[in-house]
Amino acid sequence: MYQLYRDRPLLVIGIILANISLSLWCLYLDPVINFDGVIYLTIAQLFLDGHYATAFDYYSWPFYSIFIAATAKLLFLDIESAAFLLNMLLATSLTLAFVCIVSELSNNNRRIIIIAIVMILLFPSISKYRSFVIRDFGYLSCYLWSLYFIFRFCTTLKKIHLIGWLFFAGASSLFRFEGIVFMLIAPYFLILFGATSMPNRKTVLAFLSLILAATSIALLFWYVNDKYMDSVENARLAGQDIHSLTDLFFSNIRERLGAQTLNPINFIGLLLANSGDVIYELIRRMAVLYFVFVMYAYFKGLALRDNLFKRIWLIYVVANLVMLVGFSLSNNFIVSRYTMASALTLLILAPFAINHFINLAQTAKLSGKIVAGFAAIILVGVSLDGLDVRTDKVHIKAAGQWMKDNVPPDATIYSNNKLAIYYADRGVEANLEQLYVMDLMKLFVETGQIYSFDYIALIGDPNNYQDDLMRQTLWFLFGRPEKIIYGNDDRFAFIYSVNAWSD
Repeated sequence: MYQLYRDRPLLVIGIILANISLSLWCLYLDPVINFDGVIYLTIAQLFLDGHYATAFDYYSWPFYSIFIAATAKLLFLDIESAAFLLNMLLATSLTLAFVCIVSELSNNNRRIIIIAIVMILLFPSISKYRSFVIRDFGYLSCYLWSLYFIFRFCTTLKKIHLIGWLFFAGASSLFRFEGIVFMLIAPYFLILFGATSMPNRKTVLAFLSLILAATSIALLFWYVNDKYMDSVENARLAGQDIHSLTDLFFSNIRERLGAQTLNPINFIGLLLANSGDVIYELIRRMAVLYFVFVMYAYFKGLALRDNLFKRIWLIYVVANLVMLVGFSLSNNFIVSRYTMASALTLLILAPFAINHFINLAQTAKLSGKIVAGFAAIILVGVSLDGLDVRTDKVHIKAAGQWMKDNVPPDATIYSNNKLAIYYADRGVEANLEQLYVMDLMKLFVETGQIYSFDYIALIGDPNNYQDDLMRQTLWFLFGRPEKIIYGNDDRFAFIYSVNAWSD
């Protein structure tokens, strides 16, 4: 970072200003908090209120919420503003780390650096989440900085760069547990492949391995027990023959196989299917064309000319893919956003391919220039489309704010959408202790439990049969809604008062 600023200070300042502008733009188009953000902000409020034990009980890995609470406390901001400011800083840090890595691998090539800046600033998968309150920006930022310091250490063998790697590898694990994997594996290839001339090499390797193994085991025990042992207990109480995490894992595998028996051949088939799902989500996250550029750059040897750098890069790629496939197997799903670490690791090579094609286009015939122009148009179109993050949830926020202003503070509210409850400002318990889904609302109506609430907020889409049926049912039970708010494409928020009909 210092080297990039020393050599090109205006570029660094430009990156910072561009990040601020892009984040504000995305927040302007999407001013409604995301679902996960409700949890992070609520946990942060618990920390601000001094309820530390309760916060850890509700969420097993609350460090992101701690950072939000600290930002709010230090800067005298409300929780939501603190979260948006923190994410803006983390997104800026992420883009700077990416550019520093490309600068390191390109020997400070100015044009490749500029390509990397434009590409990472407008990368659709980053633009899409700039207005979200998510811990991914913290994880990805620290992850990329740790990768940068590994590359720097292998070039310089300076202890400061080794310390930099250790710091950011550890910091990444505070945001997402996956960071601990890179703390565990990196010293081995770092020392074995790179630091052959480092004094006391074997001692350093043994010392790092001991510390990281102990840390990893402790964190793994804490994380796994906190997150999954409840699932084991619930399965056991439900009468299933599940008594350990291993039983739970194979139970999920059998569920995926259905009528098929669990044998090595079927397991390998399921493993390949999950790997295919992960690769599909990864390519989709990279907007396809960037993935093509990466593959071209790798197989043409346009980047990673140093054999050591190539080994490090491949280990990071493979480690990410193994984690994703393992997660997909054990949890029976994969979220596209989870592939971002893999996508950004691959994306490091894309600027080299784009630079290569620019050089070719300058001397190419007319047909070649047309192809290059067409590819450029696609990239620009994809990038600009990624900046269109307009939300269809403004009516939900409006409904919640209406309830905050018009519903008595002690009145109970149930909704099929937790954003409505969040914006109604019902407090920490309401945000965390109740499940807000349509299936539960339907159950409450069928069993009469719906009358235990004072207000019902139905968030729906008229084109959804279940939503429209519930709208008719609630209208029949409670009469005309006390408040009706329409959103885009006739999406609606109907707020019913139960009090007059509870007898």
